[in-house]
Amino acid sequence: MAAEFCARCGAPLAPGAAFCGVCRTPVAPVSIASYQQYAYPYAQPQAPRIGGGRSTQIAVAAGLVVILLIVAVGAAVLAYRAVSGSHTPCTANCSPKLITPLPAAATFRSTAFKFEVDYSENWTVRSKDANGITLGTKLGNVSVQGMKAGPSSDQVIQGVVSALPSATWQSVTLVSTVRGSHLGDVDGVGQVYSANLIGSNSKAAPVRFVVLTATKGSVTVVVFAVDPADPTHYAHGMAEGVLFDYMCTVFRWSS
Repeated sequence: MAAEFCARCGAPLAPGAAFCGVCRTPVAPVSIASYQQYAYPYAQPQAPRIGGGRSTQIAVAAGLVVILLIVAVGAAVLAYRAVSGSHTPCTANCSPKLITPLPAAATFRSTAFKFEVDYSENWTVRSKDANGITLGTKLGNVSVQGMKAGPSSDQVIQGVVSALPSATWQSVTLVSTVRGSHLGDVDGVGQVYSANLIGSNSKAAPVRFVVLTATKGSVTVVVFAVDPADPTHYAHGMAEGVLFDYMCTVFRWSS
């Protein structure tokens, strides 16, 4: 069947006409085959992806968790730096240090001055009374004695040093002052000395000893500790210095 209207000007076409009677445009027959040649194919439907949406949600959630962890770690690092950077090392009049306690300890209590001091149960009690106690340590000796307050700390230390028998304590020399000296929660004064100690065999042994004193209220306490001298490996040359410092740290005054 021929076209009924001109494709160019829209004028009616005569049956079987080869040209438009108005604009003279050739008339070409349109068949079903030529129409199907230019027909657009329908898009093929695709099957829905099962589980795709759930996987995406899991991936997003995991990403958010990682971001939160990174932020939390960063905030913790900044907080640590802020706190650690706000403190300066103590060099004088320091508070008691936290050190590793003795593995086992015994306690002495002065009945006259009511103070208490802990010491290693492996040490030997040389003497004790109402005023204080004297102990034999692994390497040397340590004594903790109480008295009524009166003289200044410097005078007390000088009195202790002057009272040492010159026949056995020779070449006594001041080495240094102990910074941050304390007995319990009370600041004190401490001095380290070197000396030659004459033994029972009449041979001299180099030693280091410390005299530390502190006063609270009407009570003064004196700590005297001595060790073989070893200034190469230990602070103040005393191998048991850490243990003596522990005794001073846990010292308890009368409440």
